[in-house]
Amino acid sequence: MGTFLLPNGPERNFWLLGSTPGRVTSKPVLRGKNADLWSKETLVTIQSLSAIEHILRHRPERILSLSCQPVTKPSPRLEEILFLAKELGLSIGSHTKKEPFSEPLIAHIKPFEYALWSDWVESLKDDPKALVLALDHLQDPQNLGALCRTAEALGVRGVLIPKDRSAAITPGAYHASVGAVETIPILQVTNLNEALRKLKEEQFWIVGAALGEGSKPLKETPRFDKIALVLGTELEGLKPSTLSTCDWLTEIPLKGKVQSLNVSAAGAILMFEFSRV
Repeated sequence: MGTFLLPNGPERNFWLLGSTPGRVTSKPVLRGKNADLWSKETLVTIQSLSAIEHILRHRPERILSLSCQPVTKPSPRLEEILFLAKELGLSIGSHTKKEPFSEPLIAHIKPFEYALWSDWVESLKDDPKALVLALDHLQDPQNLGALCRTAEALGVRGVLIPKDRSAAITPGAYHASVGAVETIPILQVTNLNEALRKLKEEQFWIVGAALGEGSKPLKETPRFDKIALVLGTELEGLKPSTLSTCDWLTEIPLKGKVQSLNVSAAGAILMFEFSRV
C-alpha cells in the first residue's frame, strides 16, 4: 500500500507521478522533463535524511524521485520530509528492507553539477572580501563532505578540488555534508596550482595550512580581504608544488598532547577564523 498512517491525524495518501493515489512502485519513478534520459548508472542515490531534506528545501529541481519503505507510523522527521516532498509535487515510490538501502527514505538525484570557472570567477569580481577553499588532493569523501558543510555554513564562496587523484562528490560526500554540496559552488580543476595562480590575478592571497619551517601561527597570519585557504592530506600535507604557490603558510598551535588534527577539524578552525574578516 502507498498509505502512511500519521500519528496525530487522518490517513494520508502519497501520490505517485502518473499513477493512482495510494499505490506504490518498487522502481524509481522519474519526474520532470527529459527524465527518460537518466539511467541507473548516472543517477546518484542519497540515503541521508538530512541531505535529502536540505536538497528538498534548497534545490528540489535536482531530485528525480524519492522512495520510502512502507511504514504505518513514520517519525515526525520523516513525516515532515514526506509532506514537503508532496507539496513540491515529487513522486514517492517504495522499497523494501531487503533492498540495499539502510535508510527509510532514499532520493535519486541528477548527476552532480560542478560550477563553471568563468561564471564563478565573474561572481567574485565585485566582492571586496571573499574566502574560498582549495583542497590539495584530499582522498576521503567523508572529509570532503564535512569540509563542504562547514564551508557552506560559514559563507565560503567556493571549493576547489583537483579533477584527478582526488576525492569527488560521491554519495558519501553528500551524506557527510548533509546536502551542503548542492548549495555551495564546487569546482573541479585540471591543475590546482594553475587555478591558485589565476586567483592571485583576482587579488586573492593564497594561504596554505602547513606545519614546520616557514609556517606562522594562526594569530600572526594577516586577515587578508580575499583568501584562498589551501588544505592538504592528513598524511602528506600540501604537496611541494602547492607550497611554492602559497603566499603565506599558517598553522594552528596545539597545546595538548595530541599534535595533529583531522583535516576537516583543522579546516573548520581556519575557515571560521578567516571568515570573520
